[in-house]
Amino acid sequence: MGGMGVIHADNNFVIYHENHTMTLNLLSASVSSGIQRFLYASSACVYPDALQGQGNTDVSLRETDVYAQLPPCPQGLYGLEKLHTEQVLHQYAERMEVRIARFHNIYGPGGSWKDGREKAPAALLRKMVAAKLADEPSPAIEIWGDGQQRRSFCFIDDAPVGVGSRNSNNDFVRRVLQWTPATSLEDGMLQTGRWILGETKKLLSGADSAERADTLRRLQTSGLVDLRSHALMFAILLPITSRGTADPSECLKHLATFARSLASTTAYDVGHSGRRYGFRIYLAIDSDDAFLLEQSGPNKPEQVLRAEGILQIDTIVCNHPRGHVCSIWRDCARKAWLDGCQYFVLMGDDVVLQDMNWMSAIHNAFTELAVQESVPEGFGCVAFTDTSFPGMPTFPVVHHTHMEIFGGEVIPGSFVNQDGDPFLFQLYRRWNCSRMIPLRISNILGGSKAARYVKVSAPDWTFRPLGNATETVENWLRLRRPHIARRLTLDVIVPCYRVDLSYLRRFLELQPSPTCTVMYIIIIDDPQSPNIKELLSEYSHRPDVRIRINRVNSGASASRNRGLRESSAEWVIFLDDDVTPNKDVLIETEKAIRANPDAAGFVGTALFPPADTIATAAIHLAGVTYFWDIARKRADDDDLPWGVTANLITRRNVEDHVEYDLVFPKTGGGEDIDYCRRKRNYSMRHGGKGFCAAPRVVVTHPWWNNGKRSYWRFYMWSKGDGALIGLYPEFTYREVAPNSAESILACVLIIFVGCITAVGNRMSSPGGLALISLGIRMVFASFTANILHDLYRHLWRDANRLTDINMSVRGFSLVLAVIESTLIRVFSEYGRTVGMLERKEYRLIGRSFDWFTGRAGNGPRNEENRNRLQRVSLSVVIFATLLSA
Repeated sequence: MGGMGVIHADNNFVIYHENHTMTLNLLSASVSSGIQRFLYASSACVYPDALQGQGNTDVSLRETDVYAQLPPCPQGLYGLEKLHTEQVLHQYAERMEVRIARFHNIYGPGGSWKDGREKAPAALLRKMVAAKLADEPSPAIEIWGDGQQRRSFCFIDDAPVGVGSRNSNNDFVRRVLQWTPATSLEDGMLQTGRWILGETKKLLSGADSAERADTLRRLQTSGLVDLRSHALMFAILLPITSRGTADPSECLKHLATFARSLASTTAYDVGHSGRRYGFRIYLAIDSDDAFLLEQSGPNKPEQVLRAEGILQIDTIVCNHPRGHVCSIWRDCARKAWLDGCQYFVLMGDDVVLQDMNWMSAIHNAFTELAVQESVPEGFGCVAFTDTSFPGMPTFPVVHHTHMEIFGGEVIPGSFVNQDGDPFLFQLYRRWNCSRMIPLRISNILGGSKAARYVKVSAPDWTFRPLGNATETVENWLRLRRPHIARRLTLDVIVPCYRVDLSYLRRFLELQPSPTCTVMYIIIIDDPQSPNIKELLSEYSHRPDVRIRINRVNSGASASRNRGLRESSAEWVIFLDDDVTPNKDVLIETEKAIRANPDAAGFVGTALFPPADTIATAAIHLAGVTYFWDIARKRADDDDLPWGVTANLITRRNVEDHVEYDLVFPKTGGGEDIDYCRRKRNYSMRHGGKGFCAAPRVVVTHPWWNNGKRSYWRFYMWSKGDGALIGLYPEFTYREVAPNSAESILACVLIIFVGCITAVGNRMSSPGGLALISLGIRMVFASFTANILHDLYRHLWRDANRLTDINMSVRGFSLVLAVIESTLIRVFSEYGRTVGMLERKEYRLIGRSFDWFTGRAGNGPRNEENRNRLQRVSLSVVIFATLLSA
């Protein structure tokens, strides 16, 4: 139980009640289990108080002295409870062997030494050690009493076999058990003193000079423990307003419901739990809320709470602008912190608690965090499960430790009435010390629904505010637990139109390493998808999964941007919703990041299944998939030109204001290049690197449309990426000859002019018909030249490049694949030209974008120009042949 700091008159009833209840429970369980022998640890306090008071310092206490006077009068209710339990046990002497040991003040290494429960040896030694370490001249040593008291002490190693002491009479135990103490008082004190010295040095480790002096000062005094007020106190921070509803009294009805749920769900913890719990409500009311504030006496909310049996209430009248809930939160938390509360949680009058014993469950969760993560007691954040907003930590609980770290400020001052909850959860996520436990709570009016005030988000809280708080916690930990390293935070962002659960399950089953924490952010871009309900049912309860649904189909870029805004991690990895990631993709991502922590991002490898059909082989041969596995092709490059967003990793925790530009088509095309270039440029300007290759971060992308032919996708990509020519003129170059699409469009224009001329002359104009014939021959010549040149290029000049393509097509099928690849390439070039025309970028026609952005020198540009020149030359020869035929 403890020393005289605990066993005193003010604690008598609590001690008697709890000790007797625990012992009776143990006895009942023993009897039910058929236990044969029961050893009861009684106490020397069962002996008469008259024999242990003033003037009886050298009385030798014998076992029979308990009944030296009648009725027995042991020391306080603590001694009386021990004596009563001895009598109860004697009633069971015929059913089991009962052994009783009346211990006299156990002490030694491992016992209480600074929490008010310590015995006299530990208290005295602690004060001596503190005085020595304080190194102050003539230190004063505090002693309770006049120094004439005489007590018996038992060293911990002797406790299993008996008691050795000054005023314990050991004749009986020596005669019956042949026992004498093995450890003298001097040796026991020496061992205990060395242990306390070590513990004190641990306590002082990492403390600055002011903290050290204050700690040593406190260790040189002892205090009384009041068990009635020594409960673990939960501060219920409760803002309330009569505004925002049609009926001002509605808030009081909600408050009564809340109060009943609070009373019922805490009843066992408060009244029956072995560890004492309590709560105090910090009621916050706006100073101008005339309806709630009475002219005199208790205010209306306080009257409601008291009517429901809740009496521990502090009312704080606030003068903040309306709707500034976070300011009220800070005020209440600061007051509760100064009052010595251990746990802090913001609730509301519209909240209903649904599970019993939530206080002990939260305390146990914090205890488990301290053990599992080796962090100081109370470090972390534990959240309720909000049934009205599943998966969101809308009701986080923090400990006194958090308030100490931040000097009494629960959240930064930049928060108005939104985002404070996820801020706390994400802050401690960096040490894997955020937990959402299955304690249900519901929010009638707030949460994901409309609130009674205008919601105001904290601008960019995931950047500087979160970064500064992380640094503060890191510095605090460095002094106290220097071995604890911060985890890498990584979010997986998946823009999802298909809502194919077979793919999404693969993402949500990915596992990171123990040194990384991951959240999965799914942005649904088809609000009408029939699979949404199943997805929500299966995953929305997970705190590491965030599912958001766009109101309308907004496109991949807008969805990725929303995912970025939902994220608070240091890094994000974008994955397309139809890729299959390797199981180690998160582990390999972490390795890449730790190898190059100053990179703007990383380009992963996106592979395709083997090309075993003419259509899939043609896609490869057309070159539209070249950059999908650029990370393998340029594995050592730390400044890749760009990467496809099917598998792209980028740094998120910098305020570079870079998002995907919505000027590009919703279906994609160019937005990934633009995004990478802007991220890269910001990083390079601030001393970082560009995009590094991450060849071991691998996903597999299926063939579009299940491998069936569809050129529209490539047309739309090119229509969008043509905008890069105007955006990045430094990466463009003049074509030495028109590309295939430009040549064919010129031919079509000639045919169109011929048709207009012929129609205008009622088909009698030889000039118009000649232009039509000329244009058709030019189109034929151009197409034929492109096909022949591609056959020459793929099957002869650059045949060695075919070995780098994962395809099984050979022979005549390969010839057909090359011919089809020409159609894909021409269709892509046509989309690029059409895009320029639609954007009225006429002056840019005849310019091309260098996809390598200069990183490969002039080689790619020269090769493309050579190919164009060869195609045009060949088409001229074919056209001349047609004219001469």
